[in-house]
Amino acid sequence: MSFLYPSILWALAALLIPIAVHLFNFRRHKTVYFSNTAVLKTIQQENAKTKKLKYLVTLLLRCLFIVGLVLAFAFPYKPETAAKINTEEGLVGVYIDNSMSMKAQSSKTTLLEDARESARQLVGKFAPSTRFLLMTNSFEVQNEYPMNQEEMMDQIDRMEVDGLPVKMNEVIDRFSMLAKRQGFNQATLFAYSDFQKNMLDLSGLPADTALQVVVVPTQSEQQANLSIDSVWLASPVVQAGLANEVQVLVSNRGGKAVKGLPVNLSMEGKVVASATVDVEENNSAQLSMQFVLQQPGFTRCSVTLSDYPIVFDDVYHFVLELRPSLEVVEVNAEKDNTPLSMVFNEDPLFNYTKMDPARIDLGALSKAQLVVVGHASSLNETMRQTLLENAAEGTSVVFFHDDGKAVDTNTMSVSDLALQHEFFNDIILDLPQHPDLPKVMRHVRLTPEANATVLMHLDNGDPLLSMRTVGKGSAFDFATTLEESWSTLSSHSLFVPMMLKMAFLGGGVGQIAYTLGEDKSLLFSDFSGGEDLKVRAEGTDFEAIPVHELRNNRLYVYFKDLLPRAGFYDLMVNDDVVHLMAWNDSRKESDLTMVGQAELQQVFASAGIDVVAVLAADEFANRDLVQAMARKSSLWRWFVLLALFAALGEILVLRFWK
Repeated sequence: MSFLYPSILWALAALLIPIAVHLFNFRRHKTVYFSNTAVLKTIQQENAKTKKLKYLVTLLLRCLFIVGLVLAFAFPYKPETAAKINTEEGLVGVYIDNSMSMKAQSSKTTLLEDARESARQLVGKFAPSTRFLLMTNSFEVQNEYPMNQEEMMDQIDRMEVDGLPVKMNEVIDRFSMLAKRQGFNQATLFAYSDFQKNMLDLSGLPADTALQVVVVPTQSEQQANLSIDSVWLASPVVQAGLANEVQVLVSNRGGKAVKGLPVNLSMEGKVVASATVDVEENNSAQLSMQFVLQQPGFTRCSVTLSDYPIVFDDVYHFVLELRPSLEVVEVNAEKDNTPLSMVFNEDPLFNYTKMDPARIDLGALSKAQLVVVGHASSLNETMRQTLLENAAEGTSVVFFHDDGKAVDTNTMSVSDLALQHEFFNDIILDLPQHPDLPKVMRHVRLTPEANATVLMHLDNGDPLLSMRTVGKGSAFDFATTLEESWSTLSSHSLFVPMMLKMAFLGGGVGQIAYTLGEDKSLLFSDFSGGEDLKVRAEGTDFEAIPVHELRNNRLYVYFKDLLPRAGFYDLMVNDDVVHLMAWNDSRKESDLTMVGQAELQQVFASAGIDVVAVLAADEFANRDLVQAMARKSSLWRWFVLLALFAALGEILVLRFWK
């Protein structure tokens, strides 16, 4: 045990005062005359022993009171608390949470700037020979090597301020790994963060006796926040000249309800729609906004609200693509016009192509929104797998099966439609009591996949049409074909709307927005090899060449942590813009609920982490480092309790011991 103020220990000399009082009884004796002292001799002997014991107990309690009081004011603390941070053999790490939530307002500027300034003061308290490591959410490579004091100060000043949200266990695990890689036997990490409850994950950390953590919470009183969490289209495809609808999810992470919150929809920088929404406390609300697109191509869109000072989640960027036509491919060996050609060939919204199963253009297949296989028996297993891979990237693939082991030749009708399924929600508005449904003369007895939903049943209970989700797209399986000898599907009134719905499902705009730090890679199907590819941020000078590869006529682009901030980015080939992307900040930090200082110590300790202290960020400015950490020691409290119990004991002895 060491003392923060050892000079106060000289006050223990005050122990001489009660000792002197008890050794020399300065009270004057008063003579009392008594006629017969024979009876008093026995009483006098008995009282002398009791009084002597009482005096010794009182002396001990008074000495304990003085000792407890002096030691408490000397601030005792464990010497190992400062051992690892003041030795030249140890590594000092400083983690500064540079995520968006740290831009919240503090009493001075922002939480991030408070943490940066406190970290500078902290580094200045160490000896110049100390080795430092700077940790941020960005995990920059240049900060993975020990630095001296001057280099550390420079890196703190140059630190990026737009980091992605990172769990605390990732930070501690990475720092421990870097310390061991650099050969340090001891390491202490000073962690500056607002310690949001949903980001304070300490699971999975291995035991590390060489690592200490000093928790430095920089927290704001502002914990209420409004955010736009998501935006999606009500219809699977954007249609030109018609009213399209977008859905917006707004969340209120605060203890007060919000009434009449204005929300604006902008396209190419111009507000095209406005709405208001009421959001109850700690709840979410959904609203719809309408828009009209006229020109084909990409359109930059944003939904915004106003909520100062937490603004990173007040805007949601997204991109809408109005395609001049949807690509439809029919794989069928028949040379005559098929029922599908009569549906799609004359409609300007669709670009219809028919392919022979023996001569399939894989490039055209990868660009199609709808692929229909007229006879599944004409495909080999490799081609089937290729079509399912297309479905995984958003294409609708339809198989008309004629290759089952058992073909039922009994004529029967469709007996049941899954009207509750979203596939039929805009195809059939009202079904009469005895509807005229398609008839089937021949069908294959199919066993639906485990994740498939049967949309149509026959009279005997066999599935006629099933739908299954494959990645981002869908695969549809018909247990019959469109030939008149097999079914009346092609001539039934349900045929055209079902085919159009399948085309629209595969012809949607796909993912209209991406999230920084979560969407690591993107796939584009309309590229060929040997192209100069780069990403450019609109309105800035940022340009980068992303890691990418071409497989099966598909371009895979890997972004990881390439993009610096939210906004719109152009994907360029040979300096021509071929795709527009919208990126948003993660909403993981939109919930500003923070863990208090008292709870932080318990949370870290329960995870098996050696927490030296939980300090306020401004404590390093008012006293030296060892002093700040020693003041967090609880040993002095035990000596205060010792002094109080000694004083109470003395009172009880003098009052009740007769």
